[in-house]
Amino acid sequence: MQRSVIFGFCAILGGCSTIGLGDLFTDYASQMTPVRQAINSNDLAQAQQLLPTNGPSHSNYLLNQLEQARLNNLSNQYDTAQPYYEAVYQQMEIKRQAAKVQLSAGLEQSNALLTNDSVIAYTPAPYEMSMLHSYKALGYVFKNDVEGALVEVRRANKVQTDVLTANQDDIDASVKEAQKHYPSMDDVIKNVKNGYQNAFTFYLSGLLYQSNKQFDDAYIDYKKALEINPDNAYLQQDVLYLAKKQGFDQDFVEYKKRFGEPTKQADNSGDVVVLIEQGLVPEKDEFVLRLPIYTSGGDARFYSLAMPVYKDNAYVPAINEIRIAAHVLPLSPLVRLEALAAKTLEEQTPARVSRQILRLVAKEKVRAELARSGGDVGNILANIYNLASEQADTRSWLTLPNQISVARTQLSAGDHVLTFGAHNSINFTVSKQGLTLIYLTSINNYFNSHVVQL
Repeated sequence: MQRSVIFGFCAILGGCSTIGLGDLFTDYASQMTPVRQAINSNDLAQAQQLLPTNGPSHSNYLLNQLEQARLNNLSNQYDTAQPYYEAVYQQMEIKRQAAKVQLSAGLEQSNALLTNDSVIAYTPAPYEMSMLHSYKALGYVFKNDVEGALVEVRRANKVQTDVLTANQDDIDASVKEAQKHYPSMDDVIKNVKNGYQNAFTFYLSGLLYQSNKQFDDAYIDYKKALEINPDNAYLQQDVLYLAKKQGFDQDFVEYKKRFGEPTKQADNSGDVVVLIEQGLVPEKDEFVLRLPIYTSGGDARFYSLAMPVYKDNAYVPAINEIRIAAHVLPLSPLVRLEALAAKTLEEQTPARVSRQILRLVAKEKVRAELARSGGDVGNILANIYNLASEQADTRSWLTLPNQISVARTQLSAGDHVLTFGAHNSINFTVSKQGLTLIYLTSINNYFNSHVVQL
């Protein structure tokens, strides 16, 4: 009897080869909490030390690479961050193209039936991939390599195009029924239509195209950003200006009706664009859903499904405006990453619920077999294991910012000072007919800035 029970548990734990026992019983968000606290306290060295690290065979490997790269960015180690980003991109390309991924994915799905979704190799969501390429692009921008940056923003925008054209699978009726009991995340999602359209990436590419005198390409990407964020006054002015400049007369007439007259460009001035990222994207919480699973004898046993969910209300940024001399410029959001994350989770819910239902059935079969071969001991151990291993998959790229906003204005050529919040002022110079990018990061006690002449 004891051998049967031991053999049964060895078989179960064999499905955990892609994770450690600590990962099996402690969810990812909980593991990352000390890291996020260290970032908030502006202790990046501590954050680096606390960051979970795993080998290539671990299910969190790609996620660990993203977190490491982002921490390097925050530490101004952009050259060190780039290889991590590139490694994730190359692995995703391999996964996308290789036929054998279907087999490995199938094995991971099978293992997940006896444990939880954490054993499935983490695949970055489209919004995370677009941010990967955006951060790679910024790494090039800060080195004044516009051509290298343009390669990455094209990749970022391709991520969104590919997802937009992909076919959506139908949802099984039984899963739809289970979804009815899933908590709403509307307070976080608000008016976001999907989990992958990121106006920040389009705006960044528009800026880079504009700096490179590729005005038609800049116009196209500004328009895409405006389609996502139609109320952003800065985007409205960008498309107005370029529609007129490039001779898109029909577009210009339409935009002029909607947004009014474009701002006149002064001769002895230059454009200043301020991009600011604030906060950290929220962690997923756990939601427990109880469902009946029927045994072979027809008896109903109620099981708990641990599902990830975003419970908080939408993030309220601490900084809403910047000041440059007498100019007070409101910050207008380009992307709320918390909304993309919540919408992505909502879109993934059908597949998650399906796996959870299959998992409950599989675990009940294992419990019944161990009870049959091991008696009360096997039954008790199986129930303890099932309870302990049933946890929500709270994985996501948790060092991303919560929100990225923009402010844009014309300033006379010469020296200027930018102030905002309680942070130190930033001195910068505007060149005649030039384009100055000021990139800011504010995460509680952490602050960073970059000034680049594009």
